Amino acid sequence: MNTQCNASRGVVSILFAAGLYYPGLPACADATLIYDTVTVEGARIMHTFSIRGRFVRVDMDSDPERHWIIDTGLLTIADVDRSKKRYTFEKLPRPVLPGAVTSAETDTTTPPGEKPAEGLQAPPDAASPEQQGSTPETGTSGTIDGESSELVAEPTLVPHRKKDAVAEIDCRIVMETAEDRPIVEHCMAGTGALGLGTREMITLSRLFTTVRRLGLGWLGAATADERIISISSRQVDGGASQVLRSVSYEYLPNEDMRVPKSYQRIKPGEEQERKQTGPAESEQDLK
Repeated sequence: MNTQCNASRGVVSILFAAGLYYPGLPACADATLIYDTVTVEGARIMHTFSIRGRFVRVDMDSDPERHWIIDTGLLTIADVDRSKKRYTFEKLPRPVLPGAVTSAETDTTTPPGEKPAEGLQAPPDAASPEQQGSTPETGTSGTIDGESSELVAEPTLVPHRKKDAVAEIDCRIVMETAEDRPIVEHCMAGTGALGLGTREMITLSRLFTTVRRLGLGWLGAATADERIISISSRQVDGGASQVLRSVSYEYLPNEDMRVPKSYQRIKPGEEQERKQTGPAESEQDLK
């Protein structure tokens, strides 16, 4: 554990609570946040978000031999199956602005002016433009309801005066609305209260936004400026929720944030194809 790192974060939180801010305090690179999720069916899932820079690793106790590594800068996802020592690698859908050039018309590996982080590069053969917009095969693990048409990537958020505390972190009540009616009650906090650096907050914000864009049903939300995220989210009508349980700042080993070189890369959907075609035909296809 980095004691100096934890101490500086504690000072930041105290200053933030007092209405003060001192930008000269050192920032730390790594953070781990654990959320408890309850689905509409009542199932409980623990999500662990391990953050380093623009990368976030997502672990779920409902599927302990599998994790995701998401690059929130390049918007890619590696879906890693540790039990079979293989993974898929895909581009994630990007928001399309009016008049914007699509990713199919530009380089899909590295945005202009942005270099991959040293020691944390994505696999060199990034997904092709044809794979743009495809989603990871999540099955049911980690989803809340599978169909969350009301949960949009850029939600309408209405702040309230009321405040609360979650996992001993101060937060403000914010109501998410759809067609002028409340659908999710959030309690939201910023960098100071959470003890996160700006880069870490942006990474977590983009994780929540990306997951919503994929339609996985997680309730977590972020503000448009990527500076405030929800640490507690509860459906107004229904029992689904997603609540922060803890934040820690221990160093994350490099090997936890990358795909081992010995792992085999397979195409998205290949496992399902193997089941349908049988081992003989699928082996021939792989040659």
